[in-house]
Amino acid sequence: MNADATSEPQLDTQLELALREHQAGRLEQAEDLYVAILQTQPYHAIANHNMGLLAGQVGQFQAGLPFLRKALSVNPDEGQFWLSLADGLLKAGERDEALDIIDTAIGRGLDNAQSQALRARIAEAIAAAPTAEECQQLIALYQAGRYADLEQGAHALIARYPTSDFAWSVLGTALQVQGKDALDALQTTALLTPYDAEAHCNLANAWQARGEFEQAVQAYRQALQFNPAFAEAHSNLGGALQALGALDEAEQAYLQAIALRPDYGMAHFNLGNTRKARGDLDGAVGAYNAALASMPGDAEVLCNLGNALQALERNEEAADSYRRALALEPRLVMAHSNLGAALQNLEQYAQSEESYRTALSLAPRHADLWNGLGNSLQSQQRLDDAADAYRQALAVQPDYSQAHSNLGGVLVSLGKFDAAIASYRLALALQPDSADAHTQLGLGLQSVGELDEALALHQRAVQLAPDKLQAHTCLGHCLKQMRRFEEAQVAYRQALTLAPDVANLHNDLAIAAQDAGDYPEAIRIYQHALELDPRSSLIHCNLSVAFEDSGQSEQALEYLQRARDIAPDSSRVHFTMGNCLRSLKRYDEALASYARSLEIQDDFIGSHLNTCATYSEMGRTDDAVQACRTALERYPQYDEVYSNMLFGLSHMHADDPAAMVADHFGFGERYETPLRAEWQPHANERDPQRQLKIGLVSGDFCNHAVAHFITPLLEELVAMPQFSLYAYYNNSRVDNVTMRIAQLLPNWLPVTHLSQEKLAERIRADGIDILIDLSGHTAKNCLLAFARKPAPIQMSWIGYPLTTGLQSMDYYLSDRFFSPPEEFASHFSEKLIFLPTIAPFLPSENADGILPAPVLTNKYLTFGSFNRPNKLNRQTIARWAKVLRAIPDAKMLLAAMPEAGPHPVLTAWFADEGIAAERLIFEPRANMANFLAMHHRVDICLDTAPYGGGTTTFHGLWMGVPTLTIAGPTAPSRAGTSILRHVQLDEFIARDDEEFVSKAQYMAANPMLLGAYRFSTRHRLAQTALGRPQLIAEGVANSLRLAWQRWCDDLPPVSFDAPIGGALHEDPAA
Repeated sequence: MNADATSEPQLDTQLELALREHQAGRLEQAEDLYVAILQTQPYHAIANHNMGLLAGQVGQFQAGLPFLRKALSVNPDEGQFWLSLADGLLKAGERDEALDIIDTAIGRGLDNAQSQALRARIAEAIAAAPTAEECQQLIALYQAGRYADLEQGAHALIARYPTSDFAWSVLGTALQVQGKDALDALQTTALLTPYDAEAHCNLANAWQARGEFEQAVQAYRQALQFNPAFAEAHSNLGGALQALGALDEAEQAYLQAIALRPDYGMAHFNLGNTRKARGDLDGAVGAYNAALASMPGDAEVLCNLGNALQALERNEEAADSYRRALALEPRLVMAHSNLGAALQNLEQYAQSEESYRTALSLAPRHADLWNGLGNSLQSQQRLDDAADAYRQALAVQPDYSQAHSNLGGVLVSLGKFDAAIASYRLALALQPDSADAHTQLGLGLQSVGELDEALALHQRAVQLAPDKLQAHTCLGHCLKQMRRFEEAQVAYRQALTLAPDVANLHNDLAIAAQDAGDYPEAIRIYQHALELDPRSSLIHCNLSVAFEDSGQSEQALEYLQRARDIAPDSSRVHFTMGNCLRSLKRYDEALASYARSLEIQDDFIGSHLNTCATYSEMGRTDDAVQACRTALERYPQYDEVYSNMLFGLSHMHADDPAAMVADHFGFGERYETPLRAEWQPHANERDPQRQLKIGLVSGDFCNHAVAHFITPLLEELVAMPQFSLYAYYNNSRVDNVTMRIAQLLPNWLPVTHLSQEKLAERIRADGIDILIDLSGHTAKNCLLAFARKPAPIQMSWIGYPLTTGLQSMDYYLSDRFFSPPEEFASHFSEKLIFLPTIAPFLPSENADGILPAPVLTNKYLTFGSFNRPNKLNRQTIARWAKVLRAIPDAKMLLAAMPEAGPHPVLTAWFADEGIAAERLIFEPRANMANFLAMHHRVDICLDTAPYGGGTTTFHGLWMGVPTLTIAGPTAPSRAGTSILRHVQLDEFIARDDEEFVSKAQYMAANPMLLGAYRFSTRHRLAQTALGRPQLIAEGVANSLRLAWQRWCDDLPPVSFDAPIGGALHEDPAA
């Protein structure tokens, strides 16, 4: 063919350039120029010839043959074209045709040294290669599946033809299909055929099978250098790159394979696996679906599609994909397992369990399956079965970190905290750099109160995974539990940078702000949380509590009503509503809310407790006690309810004191008896003179009467080198009094986060010698810790006027006026220690001077009461009414009322007794200065019964106002008697109602005498033991030492009088 005349010079120029580039080794540039020439003149002999040579230079011999053939056909007279084609055929493995070509060339006159040398090489190659018959015999063995015979035949052929690439290739294939190592055979094949893309691909496959992925990548790339259109090599290269973690390169390799073969199912499948590994789940789903278009019956593809869908939380579709896979392969273990996981996510727990059990029937030694079964059983609350499943997983795979962690979680739910922590520690040991393992162990330690170690673990989790939300939130929870509220807020705010729209995180932050006392900030955060989740009843409830705590009860009630509308069947919502209504003094509505809470969840202990408390505040003590008894009939394990019942009984008139004592002893029988078998010997050193560790346990180290009584004694005791004081504070409330005591005592331990069991363990670990309870059966007591006998000697003091009922409590600290031994010794499970007085009284700094008795100005008596309203029961009002009827012009001031104005219930009770409302003066609760100033308006206080006034009686005496009381049959009814006898005012102690009235009448008739008493009571109080904390502290210190000496001598507790002055000796009480 002739080119256009005008193009000839251009073609010559292009050819010259192409030859120059070719000779310089710039093959790509040369190829481009040759192609351009051939596009203009397809039959250009030199361009075709050189294109054939160029292809051979890059190992693509087969690709070069068409160009060489065309060059020869265009110009058969060019001898070099014959030699080049014959050489190309030889290198492409076409030996017989190569021989024909060279013989034809020689026959045409191309007979020279070069042609003869080439013919000799071709003949030598033919002689070194098996015959076609020999090759066919091996092919037949392969087709028949006789692989051992194939291997043997390949070895025989290699023995005859040691450089036969065919024989070595067949040997490699025979070894591979038998699962044998074929690497040496395939390497030899590649060496014999260095430009054969398939040989290099087969070698790469062998490297990949051995896990030598870098060598595999190198071999695949060499194969593709010789055949860039080799789709299988691209796909397999993707697999090797994926194994090396080079996911982007792997994806490109699969895409190149698919571009060459769009229906290449395995390339689509592997592309899906790579995209899933990269986190491109949607892309993975698309790739798997494309693979299924080519391989619709492939169960593995369906299973992997299900995995990607499950990761996208498209669990229904995932379950369908697994079921399709199982329809194809019913014994596919992972499809059963993954179906179980999808069903677990769909909360179809029974079906999930069935899938895992089916999988285990096929693979009983598969640890993941046992772990998955454990998760399913745990979700069904079959905790013991779940624990067994996790243990089975660990029996199969002892180093299975997740199973250790999951077992720990179940053991926490079962209350087996020590075993749980052991499991968490094993999980962490197996994964020391796992943030999750640190977090789980931290949570386990939090559950047993080991907060310092838990905090360190949570902090480490944050360091390991600063972008992990759970690490920050759990750190916040731990700091909040440690009452480090400011730091907790920092942790929650950091979590919110990762998930700013999670309402529950804002809720956690608000709680921390609220606990820190920053109510405006807490309210603001709660309201923002509700913007994110306006249907959250929990956040509505928490916001209501913040409003209530900040004194905005009406706003609190508004949000609670919204919470009730959102979650009408939430026990907690009705419980919180009851608390709000109770704070508003809407008692009947509060009781109705608690009742509704218990209708929904009968074991909601808070509603039981607060029902009793509400009745008590209403003065309906009998109803309070009965509510406790009713709850205990159904839930006898509720020790808090039992203590509430006993506290209520202490406020009731005791027609049969022995019955009340029996109820108290019953507490120990019910809750302590099962624990006695766990009592352990005490390792405390039995040295009677050494320094003693004294532990004090209370929920009242705050602005509470107990704290005011105990603080002056603690100031004395802490200065004594013979003692080292420990305080265990069981209350989240912190005020100025709390901070003062915490600064005073060298060892201050908040323990609200500890269970009673763990508190006992902590006390024993601290080596406490004498442990003192300051709560008795009042709120936030820790009597079940005492019931475990963590200290050699245990005592009860101040917080409660009656026995604890515990055999583990050795002593009760009292005084002879408060607990006359001849009357009360049998009322206590403890032995009695008689101090100079049970506790001191220090007057308030707000107390001003005493003013004359108001009767001298008013010309009528004003009686008063400053006791809390729940002491003012029906019987007490009846007794006071007798006095008011006997002295018709007298009036009655009732202070400490819950709100200003007449108290409707008390007014009605007085009316029932014939006392007109105008004779009654009601005053609301006031600060200490105003509280004390009110005493200037009162001539005589009337005591309550059966729970008499203590602190109020002291304050009255300091302000010149004596209290008229009756010596009752129980310790609570003798508080006033005890105080008055200490100050030698026995004339204000009556035996019965009749004498109570007559003594009041006597004082009314002798106002000048009453005036004289008024100016003597403060002096009397200051001169007795009540005003001498140093004396009481001496009695306490000597009593502690004497009790300790008895224990060192292995002697049992006995009642005794506290030694004062001189050497210690026993003075047994009568």
